[in-house]
Amino acid sequence: MSPFMLNAVRWLDEGRNGLVGVVPQLGSAHTLLSKSGLPCEKSGFRKELSVYVCTSYSDAQADEIQDFVAEGGGLLIGGHAWYWAQTNPAHWLVWEYMFLTIHSILFYTVVFEYNHC
Repeated sequence: MSPFMLNAVRWLDEGRNGLVGVVPQLGSAHTLLSKSGLPCEKSGFRKELSVYVCTSYSDAQADEIQDFVAEGGGLLIGGHAWYWAQTNPAHWLVWEYMFLTIHSILFYTVVFEYNHC
């Protein structure tokens, strides 16, 4: 996973060598990026970042993050929705999972359906 993450962040940075912000909960990601030589710090979202690395578990600042990406900022967002999908069976994951409130941006959405045997 390390090469994938490093390549993704470098691609999102687009050669700017800008500051990468990593949410404080992702200590391992911050360590990996720091060791690679990328300028990064643990922080919440700020517009002066080149790339923002966060989880899909909060929609805080969704509008600001959407604007950031639309204006050329990089966003690496990850997580899984299996627990949410299992505890909200009457809801449609693609439209209601909080990560997807950051919308109208180019996203590749992969939904895995888990069926109990």
